[in-house]
Amino acid sequence: MLDQKRVINWRNLVFFGGTTAIALVGIPIYISIHGLSRMELGLFLFWAFVTGISITVGYHRLFAHRAFEVNPVIEFLVTFFGAGAFQESVLQWTAQHRQHHRFVDTDQDPYNIKQGFFYAHLGWLLVRKHAISYEFVRDLKVKKVLVHQHRHYVLWAIGSGIILPTVVGALLGHGLGAFLIAVAGRLTFVHHGTFMINSVCHYFGRPTYDRQSSPKDHWIVALITNGEGYHSFHHRFPSDYRNGVKWYHWDPSKWAIRLMSFAGLAKNLKRASDFQILSAHLTAEKELVEHSVVRMPDKVQSAALEALKVRYNQVKDLLHLWELRVKEHAAICSQGFKKSNVVRKTARVRIQEAKRQFLAVKEQWASFVARPATF
Repeated sequence: MLDQKRVINWRNLVFFGGTTAIALVGIPIYISIHGLSRMELGLFLFWAFVTGISITVGYHRLFAHRAFEVNPVIEFLVTFFGAGAFQESVLQWTAQHRQHHRFVDTDQDPYNIKQGFFYAHLGWLLVRKHAISYEFVRDLKVKKVLVHQHRHYVLWAIGSGIILPTVVGALLGHGLGAFLIAVAGRLTFVHHGTFMINSVCHYFGRPTYDRQSSPKDHWIVALITNGEGYHSFHHRFPSDYRNGVKWYHWDPSKWAIRLMSFAGLAKNLKRASDFQILSAHLTAEKELVEHSVVRMPDKVQSAALEALKVRYNQVKDLLHLWELRVKEHAAICSQGFKKSNVVRKTARVRIQEAKRQFLAVKEQWASFVARPATF
């Protein structure tokens, strides 16, 4: 068991309270007197983006989940600008995040939603309950830049997140505005955006891929956090470099990683297969139906459960068959000219037939999920 002694974190209490007060009081007063220039707005947007995406792409998907690999230059940039988000060092952030994934919704979860919405959002940072176990990040301790950032985190954070944007603003004639808007305002915005993943996405939204735990998909949070709001998918497939798996999902972090791979700056992008994702989705739908069936009258409950079992097994069997046909085709193609075009064509036809059968049954499954009592 990890230590669970509650200790008030006065540093965090003063820091979060101070930045929020400066943002909420100082910015309106400043704008009422001086207005808001394009440069000040541009600095806010730039630093919110680079520090925020350094957390999502760097701290989260690169370091915490090792979802892809990058060269040392990219590692340094996300480490530098990530420090400017003032969310602790990579090693501390990752240690707590990996602990969260391993023990989600239990007493060992550092920001357990079962302790309450506010606790998961911010309270866990103000009244720290769990000791940080760096055993979770032994693989990252070999990286010198991460160790240096951890040991000198305050210098990294102040330099990246306060001094640099303020100096840039001062050089352009708006030092005070840059401090208020691009530092205090930006920190408040990025902090609470990140905190919403721990609170909102464990309380509201849709458990698309796993109804047994609290993480949920919430598209509004995704808009605020560079794509991190698809939290049900992320907890079900944490090593996938994507969070928004659909083409229409707002996930700039996914696009940035993919763009880096095209430019040769990222490699070994990990992703769950379409069949794994479909299987998880079907299982979650089955659990949804089970939840509704148990509330039905006894006279229809047993029949509905039997229909659920039959239809679920049917759609899962056909999904498995489709996946098997795809693997067979891949195995044939891997043999090169050893297999004739006729054999390859036959394998492709078998894939199409298996897919057609699955989609037909899946359509029936969708109708059943929507109205299980009518079947």
